[in-house]
Amino acid sequence: MRATSPAAPTPTRLSVVAVLLSFATGAGDAFAFVQLGSVFTANMTGSLILSGLTSRPGYGALVSGAATALGAFLIAVYLASKAAPKHPAARWSQIRAVLLAVVALDLVVLILRSVHSTPGTTLRLLMLAASAAAMGAQTAAAKRSAHGAGVTTTFVTGTLTSLAQDAADGSTRHAGVRVAVVVTLVLGALAASGAMEIDARLGPAVAAVGAAAAILALPRAGSPAP
Repeated sequence: MRATSPAAPTPTRLSVVAVLLSFATGAGDAFAFVQLGSVFTANMTGSLILSGLTSRPGYGALVSGAATALGAFLIAVYLASKAAPKHPAARWSQIRAVLLAVVALDLVVLILRSVHSTPGTTLRLLMLAASAAAMGAQTAAAKRSAHGAGVTTTFVTGTLTSLAQDAADGSTRHAGVRVAVVVTLVLGALAASGAMEIDARLGPAVAAVGAAAAILALPRAGSPAP
């Protein structure tokens, strides 16, 4: 009797994963910008633009922070992409392992933030590196689990572009998940902002919750990857 191959994951399930990862991104970026010297750790475009604003106070600290975040982000994308390779198609267990590393990195940021109420330069750069590495690994995992909806979870300009272009072409396909990803990015930032009003250390905890929820939403091991 021929064995039945596992069913492919549904687009709805993969959309939920994307939405949860977008929430985590909003939380992580909000924490980094507020607590770590006005630097983004997911939105690399934003950090690069800020690096060109030479008249900003503390410009040297801004550039060193942005450079640290960029380096950590790229290294994490590379390592996570190697851990969950595209060819052959990544197994969900590999993507899950990458996202577990994301949660661990978010918790590292939380621990480092707990070391001192006013972190110095070295501690700030360590937190930036860990936060950016989490966002980089998350980006790689999201791309490996994508299902053709034109959705990005660590920056939404591409998602907005896909949404507007398809609308111009008369198509509403994937519009729901695209709008949801944009909205949850903002909700993640709002959640982290509210948490940081209670305790400044809680921003990365909110990001970790979003990534952990995405792990639970991933298709089961053995399901064909996209």
